[in-house]
Amino acid sequence: MPPIRLFIFLLVLLFIGGCEKNLTADRIFINGDIHTIDTGNSVASALAVKNGRILAVGNQEELKALAGADTEVTDLAGKSLLPGFIAVHEHPAISAVFRNFIDMSGFQHETAADAWKALVSAVAAAPAGQWVYAKGLDPVLLEGLEPPTRAQLDVMAPHNPVFILAQSMHTAWVNSAALAAMDIDENSPPPGEGSYYGRDKDGRLNGLLVEKPALEPFLAPHKSPLKVLAAYEAELDDLRRAGYTCVASLGFNVPAWLAQWASLNDFSPRIRQFFYYRGDNLEKLSGTPERDDEYFQVRGAKFWYDGSPYSGSMVVEQPYLDSALAKQLGVAHGSHGEAVIAGEELQQQISALNGRGWQFATHVQGDRAAREYLDILQRAYRSLPLQEQKAFVDRRHRLEHGLLLDKTLLPGFARLGITPSFHINHLYYYGDALREALLGEARTEQILPIKSAFELGMHPTLHADSPMFPAEPFSLMQTAITRRTRTGVLIGEDEALTPVQALRTMTINAAWQLGMENEIGSLEVGKRADLAVVDRNPLATPPGQWRDIKVVRTILAGD
Repeated sequence: MPPIRLFIFLLVLLFIGGCEKNLTADRIFINGDIHTIDTGNSVASALAVKNGRILAVGNQEELKALAGADTEVTDLAGKSLLPGFIAVHEHPAISAVFRNFIDMSGFQHETAADAWKALVSAVAAAPAGQWVYAKGLDPVLLEGLEPPTRAQLDVMAPHNPVFILAQSMHTAWVNSAALAAMDIDENSPPPGEGSYYGRDKDGRLNGLLVEKPALEPFLAPHKSPLKVLAAYEAELDDLRRAGYTCVASLGFNVPAWLAQWASLNDFSPRIRQFFYYRGDNLEKLSGTPERDDEYFQVRGAKFWYDGSPYSGSMVVEQPYLDSALAKQLGVAHGSHGEAVIAGEELQQQISALNGRGWQFATHVQGDRAAREYLDILQRAYRSLPLQEQKAFVDRRHRLEHGLLLDKTLLPGFARLGITPSFHINHLYYYGDALREALLGEARTEQILPIKSAFELGMHPTLHADSPMFPAEPFSLMQTAITRRTRTGVLIGEDEALTPVQALRTMTINAAWQLGMENEIGSLEVGKRADLAVVDRNPLATPPGQWRDIKVVRTILAGD
């Protein structure tokens, strides 16, 4: 007898024996394809929920015995039921901060002229002296868009400080009023390692800000917890509507008390949150991990080793191409990028956190960055006593983004228990630019080796890194399956995932990375009933049409 049928049979025996109250389901889903994402990727046609957990999975006939007078029966009417998606690397707090910025992105505007018009209108409407903040400036998505100089912004906004954040979130542009408001002048020291203020050919500040130490003082006024609460709740609601039941926030976070407040919506669960701290907040990881809260947990730390290919701060073995776009983005001729933290310092920090039982996730984009990071990890691992080396592997430490991660390094990472999360829509939105103007065809063909990570049992995941890209799960998965850019160019076909593998990246693999695979990530008896209802069967939908799949409803703990 198959395990599920045996389970149902035993349930029925108990039912007959007088345990009707205990075995009656709160809710039963019927008449749809239920993709369990279990070990065998089995598909069922009915699922029962009790007290927020999955009571049984099988077919409609088998689950009839679990229906009582008060059981709610949900007819899927041909729709599909999936595990709730897990947003394993997003930034809802940053999205909340930027929510009311002027949107200059290629997602919002068709042309560069339209984007600039939006900024000009905002400046005209602002009283003199009031800051004007904008986001999404992107020469890649908006053809012909030239990044502004300080002088151009001074003409555009002579009476208002202006701050414009790049879509990559690693670069910004400001005018003279903004620099003066932050007490930054020609004699100011560099803001931090791997970060700088841009200068023109005469050595004068040109309004360019590169990497987080340069950006953060300008964003600090927007991070007041009470100011951001409503926007933060709205971001969590957006994620829920997109099919997510969990979100991991890496690096920029609201205070824990605010996150715990926001995890409830009128006293009903809104979403599960997992935090990774960075910078000054690392001191909050002085103790050992606690896993008691069902809807909010701190998992560990977030580090940056390098930066972005769109600011030239991703660390690469061979220099960036010397193209017009590279010049537009401020990438210096012959640049290889620069690490944002010294290797010895990073090794000390990860060793200390690992010793206290915390997980860490490290931003690593470039091929040289990956090689150097592997060396740092190996030194940290070898420094441990033998009995602690296994614990290091079992922590499931993470590598984030992995754009130009050399797949020949993957076995070394796998031996250390490192699990990668890939920033897959680099390929969709920026693949053409990487191929033609920043990295060249040969290197771009090697980006994002997700299938190789799958084959090594590394439990790879996908993420959007929102607000950089929209947190749309089926967009991420379609790119991973088709490996095609917005213009249809095929990149790295040998690293394409199967549809089932793509679904696993957003569900059970993500749960595994968070150490939650026994609770969430698949539809199996005893697990939490975190579910997503979609309008069609993904496995019966051509991969090139996955972006058209709609999430109809997202259910947390059985609702």
